[in-house]
Amino acid sequence: MTDDCVFCAIVAGTHPAPVVYEDASTVAFLDITAVTPGHSLVVPKRHATDLWEITPEDWVAVARTAHRIAQRIRAELDPDGMTLFQANRAAGWQDVFHLHLHVVPRAEGDHLHRPWVASPVPLEQLEGMRRRLDLRGPATA
Repeated sequence: MTDDCVFCAIVAGTHPAPVVYEDASTVAFLDITAVTPGHSLVVPKRHATDLWEITPEDWVAVARTAHRIAQRIRAELDPDGMTLFQANRAAGWQDVFHLHLHVVPRAEGDHLHRPWVASPVPLEQLEGMRRRLDLRGPATA
């Protein structure tokens, strides 16, 4: 835990939050800047700034809790869809520097939109990057 982290304070119970779920590794609560009704955040109890810092075990716990929250939202709110959003560092649009996963119920025609426009990239243009990122090793590349 860090003293200046609002999400650590929520985990510790020293900062108020509308908590909807808690287990040994995570806490889920409604976002006070919700973009849709039911918009929730899932955070690990152990402070991790971002995806590069979180342990694999804590990341799995966050995913498990997000799935549980999504199921509850589906049962109670019956949204048309769901968006999960997780940002890392300021350049990646992170605004609170304790890893958190947004679970956002969606409705057809809501005011939200994709932050980018996707366009196909020819496979031959992707080949150099594929080789750089390939975790399978040179024998399978």
